[in-house]
Amino acid sequence: MITNPETAIPSLWDAAKAPSDPVDKLIYASNLLGSDPRITNFGGGNTSYKVMQTDPLTGEQVEVLWVKGSGGDLGTAKKQGFASLYQSKVIGLEERFKKESMNEDDIVPLYPHCVYNNNPAAPSIDTPLHSYVPFAAVSHMHSDAVISIAACADAEKLMNEIYQGEMGYLPWKRPGFELGLMLRDLIAANPGINSALMGQHGFICWADTWEECYELTLRLINKAAEYIEKNTKTHPFGEVVREKQVEGSTEKLIELLPMLRGKVTFNGQRLIAKIDQSEPVLEYLSRAKAHDLAKLGTSCPDHFLRTKIRPLILEDLSEAGVDAALAQFREDYAAYYERCKHADSPAMRNPNPSVVLIPGVGMISFGKNPTEARVTGEFYRNAIEVMRGAEAVSKYIALPEQEAFNIEYWLLEEAKLKRMPPEKELSRRIALLIGAGPGIGQEIAKRLLDQGASVVVADLNDSLVSNATETLRAAYGKELVHGSPINIIDRQSVQKAVEEAVKTFGGLDILINIAAVFIPPSPEGKNTDEQWVKSLEINVLGSNIVAEEAQKVMAKQKTLSSIVLTSSANAVVAKKGSLAYDTSKAAVNHLVRELAIECAPTTRVNAVAPATVVAGSQMFPRDRVIASLTKYDIPFAESDTDDELRDKLSQFYAKRTLLKQAVTPAKVADAAYLLASDRLGQTTGQVIGVDAGLADAFLR
Repeated sequence: MITNPETAIPSLWDAAKAPSDPVDKLIYASNLLGSDPRITNFGGGNTSYKVMQTDPLTGEQVEVLWVKGSGGDLGTAKKQGFASLYQSKVIGLEERFKKESMNEDDIVPLYPHCVYNNNPAAPSIDTPLHSYVPFAAVSHMHSDAVISIAACADAEKLMNEIYQGEMGYLPWKRPGFELGLMLRDLIAANPGINSALMGQHGFICWADTWEECYELTLRLINKAAEYIEKNTKTHPFGEVVREKQVEGSTEKLIELLPMLRGKVTFNGQRLIAKIDQSEPVLEYLSRAKAHDLAKLGTSCPDHFLRTKIRPLILEDLSEAGVDAALAQFREDYAAYYERCKHADSPAMRNPNPSVVLIPGVGMISFGKNPTEARVTGEFYRNAIEVMRGAEAVSKYIALPEQEAFNIEYWLLEEAKLKRMPPEKELSRRIALLIGAGPGIGQEIAKRLLDQGASVVVADLNDSLVSNATETLRAAYGKELVHGSPINIIDRQSVQKAVEEAVKTFGGLDILINIAAVFIPPSPEGKNTDEQWVKSLEINVLGSNIVAEEAQKVMAKQKTLSSIVLTSSANAVVAKKGSLAYDTSKAAVNHLVRELAIECAPTTRVNAVAPATVVAGSQMFPRDRVIASLTKYDIPFAESDTDDELRDKLSQFYAKRTLLKQAVTPAKVADAAYLLASDRLGQTTGQVIGVDAGLADAFLR
């Protein structure tokens, strides 16, 4: 009976919703378990079900092991995320393993030869841990509460006290074939147990049906949580020795992050950052034991693979202090690598920290994309909770250094990394795109996101921002897209938008500004003084403000960056009727040249110069299109839709070009992308025309 029902994990099993098909039932149970972080961490743990199915070759009934595939997440897993293997073939591997004295890692390439029905899902390294359990339903979870017990110096003693003989104990062993055999032997020697605690790793349990296994999983976790709760007499992390959160902590992070992000770049590979200023993190860092516990590192292999041997604790936030701390961390990491490496170990990876702890401020976690950065932080949050539980009832111990290295530089993990698809061209890059309209703005956003960038979409129009953010998140995932309001002629507003990029992703690598204004002149072709001021203010001053504020962040990173502004073919074509607009764009051309000098050598500054883009443009509302059609004596009907009117005007403009093509948002996006990416990495101070061939706009 749980002492505090309010903190116990409740059962969500619904017999009316649970599928009858056994494989679907496995997926149903897996999703329930994986959706609660108290049960297992993101991507952690695995489940399986042994079911009788028809062999597609013989037509006979055979036992099939369905087990979560390698790298999947239980909370979102679908059928295609589960491997299926002939149970008899997996069990049969033991004979060869022992007869040939094989290395257990050599067994892994044999799993594909055990696959049932050509299932392409890659079997998990934990496959034997499931196969050798003589029960149908098997659940292996990474619960903070149970890992807390597993990471105690006297784990087996505590386990017996908590579970009173229903759980057996396995000392630490790296996941793999031998661990599966150890578990098989433990069950055979202790036929009354329903579960096993794996030292510093987690637990595994089993039952005849998945409903029973699900309920057992929750009961075992709740028992550990209850025990920790009842036996916590003093604070596990000791006395408060420093302020929990210093004044201006968020501002300190915003100031620090670009510099730090630049310094942890390794071999040109940037990282995305995630900030965590949650109560558990700040409270942990304020206590006496935090420093010593952090230096021990994590215990569970899943935690360790993300968080490295240990985090960096950063006290001095000055650049000199950061440099000194990083230099010491790299030196220590290199020494750790040299002490522990094997003859066939992969080359040393990024020696910089993936988790940075700043007392009084918070935690920064790094990853190659926003999801990985978040998950890395979540894993360290898991580690904090494990330390909390272990220190409450005993003494926390981490993985031995050599075992930790063997996990981090495991050849099977290296092989998994090499199987990953190549990263996209703008992966690890952070872009601020100003202009969220459905035309050029969203086409540029799609181009950036298609190539892996993390994007902040900004605009003066809040509804455009929210609509664009919603649309892009639906297509690319919510973690890659963030929306922010901006007024480019209000420096404080621009600073806030740039800060949003830093707070959300860690820095800024690309700025693209397409925000501009065209103010139609009077019938006589004149602009008022106020219209002149507004044209120059938005098109020129605004472009300068956004470039200056972006460059402040880019300069701190000291990594190659790109600013792309928007000019116009009108900047070089003299004509009647748009004097203020054309002059402002001519000023933008020279602004690009000036900024290229100011921002060198690490930031390139260029511009795209489209000819008139009608489709999707916010600068072509219906009344302006009608005015232009009337001006050029192009026939139209009042009943024509906005799209029909725009198409007529576009075709008129197309006929004036050498290529006889309308300039589209997608083509402008292509040019902006080329300038933002490394493809034109030695181009700066230039204006690239996108006009389908306007002879009057040729370079001169």
